Amino acid sequence: MSQVHQMALGRAVPERTSEIVARVARENQAPSISVGQLVDALKDRSFGVIIILFALPNAVIPISWVLGLPILVLAVQMVIGRQEPWLPSIMERQQISNEMFNKIASYVVRYLQKIESFLKPRWCWLTTDIAERFVGIYLIFLTLVLIVPVPFGNALPAFGISIIAAGLIEKDGAAIVVGALIGLAGFFYVIVLLGGAFAALKAIFGF
Repeated sequence: MSQVHQMALGRAVPERTSEIVARVARENQAPSISVGQLVDALKDRSFGVIIILFALPNAVIPISWVLGLPILVLAVQMVIGRQEPWLPSIMERQQISNEMFNKIASYVVRYLQKIESFLKPRWCWLTTDIAERFVGIYLIFLTLVLIVPVPFGNALPAFGISIIAAGLIEKDGAAIVVGALIGLAGFFYVIVLLGGAFAALKAIFGF
């Protein structure tokens, strides 16, 4: 059913997350945008969307130490049951140039548009307030994996975190499970590489 038909029937059409991110990028005419402004603009969806905005770039750019800490802060807030995201003022004041934000937003919008057609409310027991606290604990774990300095170790945890966040936004428990499994694969990848590196050092130095 088209959006026009739904509106004609008097039912409001929820704005998709990709549309929200695109709109924020389009409406921002300032030379830069602060993280605090992003949180305000994204309102009740800001937990999931901000997590995606910080996590997804790590899939292609190894900058987890810069973008990983805000994910940790937000995940801890999910665990304690906070309803609205809060970031320390030092993080809120961080400025992102309009050019850089447009690049990040374009990448995130393309990603969201690809998966939104598959997302729908299901397995809703995984999106309850109590379940979200356990999801927050798992996000803390994946973020710690994300910031481990391992070559190409960012991608799977970043995608896993992003899919989990998208599942939270769209109340899709199945997506949360898929994201959790992708993140777990990233964890094993990091463990294997670290184990290989340790074995190599042991063989070279004999300790």
